[in-house]
Amino acid sequence: MNAGVRCVLAGRTVWMCCVVLLTAVLLGSLPVWALPVKGTPAPPLQFTQLLQAPAGARTNWTALRGKVVVLEFWATWCEWCVVEIPHWNKLAATVDPAKFQFITVDDEDPKIVQGFLAKRKMAGWAGIDTTGKVFRRFGVEQRPTTVIVDGKGRIVAATQPQDIHAADLLAVAAGKSVKFKPVEDLGALIRTASPAATVKPLYEVSLTKAAPNTKLVGAMSAGPGRMDFYGWTAEDLLILAYNDIPKDRIVPVSPLPEGLYNLHAVWSSAEGNDSLMASFVQPAIGLGLNLNVQSKTVTKKAYVLKATDAGKKLLTLTASTGGSGEWYAKGKMQLINGSMDDLAKGLEAGLDAPVVNETGIEGRFDEELDFPAKDGDAARAALTKTLGLELVKEDRPIAMLEVTNREDAKKAANSTPGQTAQK
Repeated sequence: MNAGVRCVLAGRTVWMCCVVLLTAVLLGSLPVWALPVKGTPAPPLQFTQLLQAPAGARTNWTALRGKVVVLEFWATWCEWCVVEIPHWNKLAATVDPAKFQFITVDDEDPKIVQGFLAKRKMAGWAGIDTTGKVFRRFGVEQRPTTVIVDGKGRIVAATQPQDIHAADLLAVAAGKSVKFKPVEDLGALIRTASPAATVKPLYEVSLTKAAPNTKLVGAMSAGPGRMDFYGWTAEDLLILAYNDIPKDRIVPVSPLPEGLYNLHAVWSSAEGNDSLMASFVQPAIGLGLNLNVQSKTVTKKAYVLKATDAGKKLLTLTASTGGSGEWYAKGKMQLINGSMDDLAKGLEAGLDAPVVNETGIEGRFDEELDFPAKDGDAARAALTKTLGLELVKEDRPIAMLEVTNREDAKKAANSTPGQTAQK
């Protein structure tokens, strides 16, 4: 298993994993930032370059006075940012451009952003902040984060893009008070929860129970030679440790432990060591949760993803420059910078049944599919219409993960033929 950020766990979007914390802040090489306070004047907007704006456009608060300004702090490598683009575009298209200005803020090389925008439309102006000053002034250390500024240049809210609705923006423009869901200060939460150490260990792994009522649920942060997971279930930890195995392939012979757990891992970041992460995370989870885990291959009915000539024309090459992931939630499957194997994983999450990729198609793609959960016929129709791919049911060998409580496994091993181990 690689140490990169994954954003799907058995079809359940993890709320934090695609909100990427700035590693330098977590490691203490930069001062702790703070998001702007509601009602205070918005910090200056000084961009290295302004894309998708008319000639002579200015981003100072005098020039923008009278408009509600919606700032989206994002990056082309942030897969959850890319997922939110349709919502961002819909918001921009719904409101009057004379009363609103949408501006994305990105600190990457302008050529990278231009290349992305050439492939993927994103409404509004694109402010390039290669110095990082705008991010620092607004205290933004996680992406995506949306900051709303009223027509007088005062902070209205710092929130998540998915929590913004057109009606709320219209109310802000009308001078009404609107209560937006505040963005969690995840940087502060993670700094508080992270193990403190004056000297970085060469190797360390720990598994602890999460604090009662923790706000860090399904959260993670990562950097060279380190990963921290906060508020994860036993099932999600198994999915993580065993190469993102789909939820439907975990067979709990005994009930899995309840509650939430924190997993902390540090190792030498020398080349090649990242690939060894699973070799010490797997036993840590097994021993810590008192579980016996065995891999088994079982021949069973599975959905098989197959290519057609039409698929080669309908598939959309990715515009993302970094992160990748697949999600299924509320009847929608999304693929960002994903392979056909990733597409199969996303389908499997929605169908709750094994899906095998036999398309032979290489490359990485951005795709969306709509189909109700566990509805194979609807998924098949959506694939054919949208992507030109086939989905058929056939027998295939499927790798499964059998999980048993160690005490139950010991009783079963010690029971003689004709006897039943007590549960």
